[in-house]
Amino acid sequence: MNIKKHIIENDFLKVEIIPELGGRISSLIYKKSKKDWVWKNPNLKVGKVPDSKNYDDNWQGGWEELFPNDAIENFSWGKGHDHGELWFNSWDLEHINPDSAKLEINNLDSGSKFSKLITIDGSQLICEYEGKINFIDYFLFKLHLAIPLEKTLSIKSNIQSINKVDPNFGNILNTEDHEKFLNPNINSGLFDFAYLDILGNEISVLDENRNQLKIKYDDKNLKYFWIFQSQGGWMNHNVIVLEPCTNGRKDITEAASQNMSIKGPIDFKTKYIVELDKL
Repeated sequence: MNIKKHIIENDFLKVEIIPELGGRISSLIYKKSKKDWVWKNPNLKVGKVPDSKNYDDNWQGGWEELFPNDAIENFSWGKGHDHGELWFNSWDLEHINPDSAKLEINNLDSGSKFSKLITIDGSQLICEYEGKINFIDYFLFKLHLAIPLEKTLSIKSNIQSINKVDPNFGNILNTEDHEKFLNPNINSGLFDFAYLDILGNEISVLDENRNQLKIKYDDKNLKYFWIFQSQGGWMNHNVIVLEPCTNGRKDITEAASQNMSIKGPIDFKTKYIVELDKL
């Protein structure tokens, strides 16, 4: 399959999008510093992933979305794929111009339909989603924004608490190295996955060269925030993944039992805004 990359850009940003690969953003370059804020797996070629493959072994990187599940779940319409059905499917490019691109997908196993409009305005990238979910189950919609850990990063927000997703996974939180979760270093051998309780809907990431990414996200449908990270300790990856999402827990049944999930059928809308700078 011929994988085609599409570009939108202005004086500040250059954005690369691949509709055939989950419609993912595969590069986001801040031109003033030439910083690319999108992590790519150096061990995998860019290419189509069969839907029978597991996510972790085929994670090429990029900024993508997970729906309607993270871990494999059963729904009224059937079994969800590993990490959902958006990340590996081809999206249709409905239109593209110098500063925006709109993508749609209408052939999902769940019968859902989604569109996303990616727009750039100065040093901001805005991504707006509309979904039509026809099934009756609780579901998850989650951003999966993979950021490279090139040397060091500092993660800042109004964080009230940090809790592990899985008590048996990770070696940062609940240890003497817990402060390194928000201050990761390349190849430290650490990794973890956490839920963050954040006041407000904003978080920023600063690298060793004072390049800053600030993300603001919808606090109505993206009420919860997770971070997955590997400082070379999980599959040798050096990556931080920002994950605003609809659910307060990875397991949908657990999230629903705690009133921390949403349910179909629903017309779903959400958005996030990323602003780049060099301080």
